[in-house]
Amino acid sequence: MLLLAGWCGQAQVTMTPLLPPLGLTIKPQLWHMSLINTSGAPVNVQLQLVMTDVGTNQTVLTAQTPIIPIATGVQVITANDVTPISYSPAPGYMIDPGPNGFLPVGVFNVCFTLTKWTNDISEQLAEECITAEVEPLGPPQLIQPGDSDRVNLRRPVFTWLPPTPVGQFNDLLYDWMLVEVQPTQAASDAIQQNIPLLTQPNIAFTSFQYPLSMPELDTGKIYAWRVTAKNNNMVVANSEIWSFRIESDAVDSVTRRGNGYARLHRTEDAAFVTCSDWLRFEYIQEVNSADVFVSLFDISSNNRKQVASPIGDHVFKYGQNLVQIDLREIPGMINKHMYLLELVNSKNERWYLKFEYRKDKQ
Repeated sequence: MLLLAGWCGQAQVTMTPLLPPLGLTIKPQLWHMSLINTSGAPVNVQLQLVMTDVGTNQTVLTAQTPIIPIATGVQVITANDVTPISYSPAPGYMIDPGPNGFLPVGVFNVCFTLTKWTNDISEQLAEECITAEVEPLGPPQLIQPGDSDRVNLRRPVFTWLPPTPVGQFNDLLYDWMLVEVQPTQAASDAIQQNIPLLTQPNIAFTSFQYPLSMPELDTGKIYAWRVTAKNNNMVVANSEIWSFRIESDAVDSVTRRGNGYARLHRTEDAAFVTCSDWLRFEYIQEVNSADVFVSLFDISSNNRKQVASPIGDHVFKYGQNLVQIDLREIPGMINKHMYLLELVNSKNERWYLKFEYRKDKQ
């Protein structure tokens, strides 16, 4: 009888998380749960949370509530019932610090611990774990070439917008894919079934130019493309699949003696190439002045770093200029870094070419 009386006197509280199966995006959604107190008396409890990445088993976020009273019977609580909540993101994860902030994107194990407090003495009553997927509110949005467009460049520039909200991501990269669409196929089927014509993984920017090292796109074919966004090397969302074709009178980079020359553009993200030892570009000088200043910047990090001037005694003339730069003679060039070439003429007009330097293997 004494043992039975002692068992009945213990606080019996069960916990059932009520997280949404789909659409988990913000912190307050984590704290929707049901608590059942069968002890016959109110109990003071505290909730702790540990969120870990399913793929790496690394802790992403921890949190705890203040001590709150739980009445007898069934009680459904939300974040408003347990505020203020203390959140502690793990190093390496950029998580919105606000109480209503967005959660990081991915698949996570979320474990809750329920602790009873009596006169500063704690006792763990329950623990529950569930697996939850946090999806971005919006996938990457393709911009150009537009769906079903006819493009007048044989090596077009592909651009897109990042998934939203951008603040959810701390290491956002993109995988880009281009496939040929067969006459009897839809663009979506081609992406799923056909061998890619070209793929480019781990793009840090929201643009990519079809490279000079690849054959020009064919005017008699239809192409489909897609962008996949990744955060911490885990896929978070795919863009739509768009298709396009090349106009029969399309033009692209000029050629001379078999070498391609990329055209400069007035905006920084309009032209992109990959090159190794030589950088070749075309500049149309519309000002009858030889005063042209060329700068080169390493843009692989957040802070631009200017590299030594890539142009020595080259003289720019009125009209077409085909320029070759031997990157091997420029000190400080780093393999697989992104660079921005900026040209400023006497009218202070600025022209740009972005490129990735790939050092030739000896």
